[in-house]
Amino acid sequence: MLDADAVPVAGVQQPQFDASGSAEIVTRFEASIELERLIQAQDFDAAAAVGERLLTLTQEEFGEISAESANAHVALAQAQAANDDRTAAEQHYLDATIIIREIDGAFSEALISPLLGLGDNYQDGGQYLNAVSAYNEARTINRRAFGLLDEGQIEILDRMTQSFLSMNEYEQADAQQRAALMLVERKHERHSAETLDAIYKYAGWLRDRRRFTEERDQYQRAMRIIRDHYDDGSVLMVRPLSETGNSFRNQGAAVNQGINGLLTALELLETQDEPDELALAQVLVDIGDWGTAFSRVGADGAAYRRAWQLLGNVDGGDALRREWFGGIEYVFREPLSQRGLSAAPDAPRGFVLVRFDLNELGHTENVTILESEPPDLKDEAVARHVRQSRFRPYMDDGEIVARRNLALRVTFRYAPTAIDRENSG
Repeated sequence: MLDADAVPVAGVQQPQFDASGSAEIVTRFEASIELERLIQAQDFDAAAAVGERLLTLTQEEFGEISAESANAHVALAQAQAANDDRTAAEQHYLDATIIIREIDGAFSEALISPLLGLGDNYQDGGQYLNAVSAYNEARTINRRAFGLLDEGQIEILDRMTQSFLSMNEYEQADAQQRAALMLVERKHERHSAETLDAIYKYAGWLRDRRRFTEERDQYQRAMRIIRDHYDDGSVLMVRPLSETGNSFRNQGAAVNQGINGLLTALELLETQDEPDELALAQVLVDIGDWGTAFSRVGADGAAYRRAWQLLGNVDGGDALRREWFGGIEYVFREPLSQRGLSAAPDAPRGFVLVRFDLNELGHTENVTILESEPPDLKDEAVARHVRQSRFRPYMDDGEIVARRNLALRVTFRYAPTAIDRENSG
C-alpha cells in the first residue's frame, strides 16, 4: 500500500527514471510516482530498485520507526514479490509488522495489509502453512478491530481456502467457506440479497469440488427462502432454478429435473412485464448448452441464436457475444483418466497440447496431439477426453459455424513413478 500522497497529479508531467537512475530520485513524492509507474508497466526489477530508494528517503524524513516507513516497507515488499524475490519481500513485510506493533500495538488494524501481503508471498512461494498462519493472524486482528461479523473476514477466509487446497486439506478448505457463509447468515436477514448471494457462492464452491448433490441442496434451500418470503413466481427463483440445471449438466446427468429447471427459469423471465434481456440470454445459453451436452442428434442452435439476438440490446452485448461464443467453452467435460496422476502439491507438472476442429454441433473432430510433457504419459487419455467432451459451438454474426485448428492445453500433476511404469510397459 502506497502512502496517500503517492499518486500522480493530473495535468502535471511526471519524472521518469530507470533502475540505474533511482539514486537520482531526491523526494519521496518522486519515488512514489516512479514506483507506481514501474509497477503498472510490470517492470518489477526496476520497481524493486526504486522501492529501495523510497524506503531510504522515507526513513531519512520520518525515522525508521514510523507509520510512513512501515508503508514504505510494504510498498517495497510488493515490488519484490512481483519480481519473484520472495525472501526479500518476506523480510520487508515482517519489518512493517514489527514497526506497526511498536507504534500501535499487537492488534492494530494497520497490521492487516502487511499480514495479507506476507500470506500472499508465502502462498505464491509454496509455503502454505506459513501462509495460513499469516492469514489467520490477519483475521484475528480484523475481528478484534471491526467485530466478529465484519465481512472483511471473507476475503481472508478465501485466501486461507486456497492455502488449504494447495495442501490438499479439503476439509479445512471447506471449513473456511462454511465459516464465510455462516458469517453472512448471522449478519443479514434470511431472505436478504446478501444471504442468497452467500448461499450461491458456497454452492459454486461445492460444484468446483464436484459435490453436486450438496450443491443442489443449497439451491433448494435458496428456493425455500424465496418461496417463504416472496412466492414461487418471483424472478428471484430464476437463479437457483437455472443453476440446478447447470449442476446436473456439470455432473453429466441428463435428468428431467435439470432441463425442467432451466425451462421454468426461462418461463419466469418471459412472463415479467419488462423481461431482463441479459438474464434471458444467459438462461437461453444454458438451455443451448444442455442440448449440446446431451442431445444424441445435436442441438438445433435455436436457443443460442436467440441469445445472440438478445445480446444486441444489452449494454456490452458485443463483448458478451465474444466471451460466450468466441472461446473454447466446455458444456460437457469427459472425466480425464487419473491413472498416473498425483494430488501431491509438490508433484511435478505435466501438460498435453492438443489440436482439434469443432463442428456446428459442438463435437470435436481431427483430434491431434501436438506436444506433451512427459511425452506419451497422458496423450491417449487427453485425446479421448477431448473427443468425448462437448463444447459450446462458435457463432459468427448470429450463425453457428464450424472452427478449425483450435488448440487446448490440458495440465496436470503426475507421479514420477508413472513414467517408469510407462517406459517399462
